[in-house]
Amino acid sequence: MLQQANSILDRLLDGAQTGSLWLARAGGALILLTVMIVTIEVVTRQLMGRSAVHATEITGYIMAVSTSWCFAYTLLCKAHIRIDALYLNFPTRVRAALDLLALLAMTLFCVLVVGAVFDVAYDSFADGATANTPLGTPLWIPQTLWLAGLTWFSFVVCLLTLRVIFAMFQGDIDGIQALAGSPTLDEQIEHENREAQS
Repeated sequence: MLQQANSILDRLLDGAQTGSLWLARAGGALILLTVMIVTIEVVTRQLMGRSAVHATEITGYIMAVSTSWCFAYTLLCKAHIRIDALYLNFPTRVRAALDLLALLAMTLFCVLVVGAVFDVAYDSFADGATANTPLGTPLWIPQTLWLAGLTWFSFVVCLLTLRVIFAMFQGDIDGIQALAGSPTLDEQIEHENREAQS
């Protein structure tokens, strides 16, 4: 039964990897849009003496949205910052337990954050709240896009946590390390070499 559950979770994680990659690409495209908006603002200020766009407000929304869209891909690629000076010196079983503990803490954090952001976006929509700026942006629009990224991240964190829990039940310590463990410096170098060769 655990084997079947693991197989289903592995397929879901493969799909989540693809979905997260596309969200990260969309987040990158939004960052490029930010560059264009700021460039337009700088040029129009020089030529016309005033800004043709409201770069500060728009880029603030874009940064929040694009960041939340990239969280899941960063997690699955293990690209987030870790302080692992002690962690890598522990036995693999202890590291596996710490990885599971970190994922459980992240799952709790995600549930709390998504709940809070949902409340904020819903209240903004229900109250018709707008930004106190010349654009008067309806706040529910950027907040909903932000919520979408955080919700996807939470879904991916829950999938990964379940997969690690099932691997823990099976005693698959190497599987836990592959899924959630912090790579050693040698593993990172090997990965970079493989990427460079392909």
